[in-house]
Amino acid sequence: MNLSNKAKRVEKLVELINYHNKRYYLDDKPEISDAEFDLLLKELISLEKEDPSLSSPSSPTKKVGGFVSENFKKFTHIKRMYSLENISNNEELVKFIERIEKKIKKPFFMLEPKFDGSSVSITYKNGEFSGAATRGDGNIGEDITENIRTIKNVPLFLKDNNPPKLIEIRGEVIFPLKKFYSLNKKLQEIDQGFSNPRNAAAGSLRQLDTKITASRPLIFIPWGLGEYVNFNITNEFMVIDKFKEWGFSILGEFLRTNNINFIQQHFDKVLESRDTLDYEIDGLVMKIDEIANQKSLGFTSKYPKWAAALKFPSLVAKTIVNDITYQVGRSGMITPVAELDEVTLGGVKVRRASLHNFEQIELLGINSKDEVLIERAGDVIPKVLKKIKSNNKLKFQLPTKCPCCKSELHKDGSYMFCKETSCIEVLKKRVTYLASKKCFNIIGLGGNIIDNFVSNNIIKKISDIFDLDKNRIMNLEGFGEKLTNNLINEINKKKKLSMDKFINSLGIRHVGENVSNLLCQSFDNLDIISNASIEEIELIDGIGVEIANSIYDYFNNLDNLEEIQNILKNGVSIQNERSFKGNKMKGKLVCITGKFKNYSRQELADYVTSQQGKVVSSISKKTNILLAGEAPGTKLKKAKELNIKIMNELDFLKLQ
Repeated sequence: MNLSNKAKRVEKLVELINYHNKRYYLDDKPEISDAEFDLLLKELISLEKEDPSLSSPSSPTKKVGGFVSENFKKFTHIKRMYSLENISNNEELVKFIERIEKKIKKPFFMLEPKFDGSSVSITYKNGEFSGAATRGDGNIGEDITENIRTIKNVPLFLKDNNPPKLIEIRGEVIFPLKKFYSLNKKLQEIDQGFSNPRNAAAGSLRQLDTKITASRPLIFIPWGLGEYVNFNITNEFMVIDKFKEWGFSILGEFLRTNNINFIQQHFDKVLESRDTLDYEIDGLVMKIDEIANQKSLGFTSKYPKWAAALKFPSLVAKTIVNDITYQVGRSGMITPVAELDEVTLGGVKVRRASLHNFEQIELLGINSKDEVLIERAGDVIPKVLKKIKSNNKLKFQLPTKCPCCKSELHKDGSYMFCKETSCIEVLKKRVTYLASKKCFNIIGLGGNIIDNFVSNNIIKKISDIFDLDKNRIMNLEGFGEKLTNNLINEINKKKKLSMDKFINSLGIRHVGENVSNLLCQSFDNLDIISNASIEEIELIDGIGVEIANSIYDYFNNLDNLEEIQNILKNGVSIQNERSFKGNKMKGKLVCITGKFKNYSRQELADYVTSQQGKVVSSISKKTNILLAGEAPGTKLKKAKELNIKIMNELDFLKLQ
C-alpha cells in the first residue's frame, strides 16, 4: 500500500472508529461487535506505527473512546479515567509481560473479572457521597449524580471512622442477566428493548427521569481508584479490602500471581465458567499489584502501562443464509428471520438468527445464499452482524403480502405490518398472549388448543374466548366432556382481572405491561382512556409521541371499541377502575417533592388523582403545581425558575 492509499485508509478508519464510538458510548446502540471494533482499531494502530506522520493528536488511538451528551451537565474528573489496552492472544500476553519486566523484575499481577457494563466514577468527600459521572472522553463525563444515588448497593456514606478527605472510586454499573432478560422481554413487546445488558445499564444511567433509573435493578461494582487524598495504600489487594470495609459489593475472584502459566490457566477457567454467571464479563483485567510500580510505569495518552484487558474470544461464526422467512406477531408486525446452515456458538447449535426489521436487511445488504457473520451473546437470540460474501446477484425484495393471510402489508418506518383483522396467525398470537400470566392467566389454554380452536372457527375474535360453545368443542377430536368443562370453568374463573392486565391483553401496538401500568396510574377507568386526546396521553411520563398515537388510534377505532364491549358483555369485569371524588385539580399536572408531616407521598398522589389531576415525577414547562414539603431539593429551584405555582402542606390542607 503506497503512502497516498495508506493516508486514505487511515482517514476512513478514523471516521469509522469515531462513528462507532458515538453509537456505543453516546447512543447506547452499537452497530458492530466488540471484536469487529477491535479489528478496526488494531488496523489503525498498525498503520500509524508503520508511518507516524499519519498519526494526529486527535486520532482515536490516543483518546479514551467516549462522548458527552448535551442532555447532562458536564462533570470534570479530578484524575483522568483511562481505557485499557486489549490483549487477544497468548503472544500479546507474553509481549506485554516482557515489556513490563524490562523495568520491573518479577512483577506480581492482580487478576480480576472484566465486567461488561458502563464505567462510572463516584466521588466521596470526607466519606460522604458527593457526585458521580460517566467516563465520557476520560477527562469530562456526564453528571449522573442523582441516577447513581438511586442504585441500592452504592453507599451514601463510607463505613469508616477516618475516611479519606477525598476519593474517586471507579467501577462498573452492570445489569444482572436474569433481570435484564425479564425487563427486555417487556420492553421488546413495545419495540423498546435493549440489544444487550451493557446497553441496558448505560441507557438506564442516562435517563433524565431518576424514577426510571431507580426502577432498574442496577449494581455498582468498584474496580479501582482515581484521585485520593489522605489515603495510604501500597497494593491493589488493600484497595479491594477497603471497598469491602466501606460497604461496596465485590463480585468474582481476585487473585495475585507472577506466573504466566497460572494467568493462562485462570483465563481458561473463567472463560469456561462464564455462562454460569448472572452478570456479563468479557475477559480478565491484569494489573501490577504494587502501587509504587504502577506509578513508575505511568501512562500512555490512552492506557495505563501497568494494566491490560485479557479479552475473551467473541462468540461469532461464519455461516450461509439459506432463506429469509417471516414471523407474524400479535400486533401484526412482520419480523424477518435468517434461516442458516447450522453452526455451533458457545456450545449451542444455531440454525436461525434475528434480522430485527427490514431496514436492517437493507443496511446489511444481505439476501439468501449470502455468507454472513453471526453473533450470540448469553441467552440473547443470535443476530446477523454483517455480510462477508455475496452469493446472490439479486437484491432482497421487501415482502408485499402477509405470509399467513396473504393480505397487503403496510410499511411503517423500518417495519411491515399485517392489518387484516381476520389474519389467523395474528389471532393465534393475540389469544396466546391474552391467556398468559401477563394477562388473564388462563391455565390450559395453550398452543395446540389455540391452534385447534382458531382453525375450526371456534375462536374467530378475542371476545369468543369468553363465550365458548361447549358442544362445538366436544365435537373436536381429543376433547371429552371433562376436558371441555375444566377449560370453560378455568376461563370463567379468570374473568375478573385488574385494569392494567386488561389493557395489556388488548394487543395495542407498543403497549405491554409497563405502558399498561402507566396508563392505569394516570387514568382512573377505561372510558377516560378511550376518550383521552393524544396530548393528554403524551403527558404521561414514559409515554412518547409514537406510543401516544398508537393508543389514541386503537381507542378511536370502532371495531376495537365494539370488541371491548363484546368482551365485557361476555362476563369479563375490570376490578380496579376508580371513580373520581371531585374536580379540584382537574387537568392539573402536579409534581410532589420533599417530606410531609401529615401525609405520605402516596396519600398526596392518591388525592390528586381522585380530584382529576395527574401526578408527574419531574418538573417541566407543562407542570402546573409543585407540592413541596421539607427538603424539596432541586425541583423547588426549577419550579421557581419556570414560574410554576408552589404549594406547601398547609395550602394542600385548605383544599380538602
